[in-house]
Amino acid sequence: MQTKTLLVLDDDDLFHRILTFANKPNFFHHIYHHFEVEALIDYLSLNKQLAANLPDVIFVDLSIPVNDGWNFLNTYEEIRASLCKEINVYILTASVRKSDRERASGYTFVKQFISKPFTMDQFREIAGFNALRS
Repeated sequence: MQTKTLLVLDDDDLFHRILTFANKPNFFHHIYHHFEVEALIDYLSLNKQLAANLPDVIFVDLSIPVNDGWNFLNTYEEIRASLCKEINVYILTASVRKSDRERASGYTFVKQFISKPFTMDQFREIAGFNALRS
């Protein structure tokens, strides 16, 4: 059984619902939903020494009002050394701008920049499941 956890930072409630529905085969054991950067940073900071409370994967949307995904990435870069485990960070965004993709490549901890729509094969792959499995 899969024991990975996913934390999603996105202001779009529909995207959260879609991921929850897409996870019905339990690609991820748990999915935690965050809508604001500050709340997520607070959560990570409070749990930095509790590996069981930290996610294995974080999906970050860049287009969040007020405090956007770029602010999260900058702050995460500062706190990640204090976390007791490595977290795989993926950017999932509606942006198709080349400048966003280039800027994202400057963060060594970002595993991949994915422009929405997000496919089930991508979801399975990130969760560690073989994309050919049904």
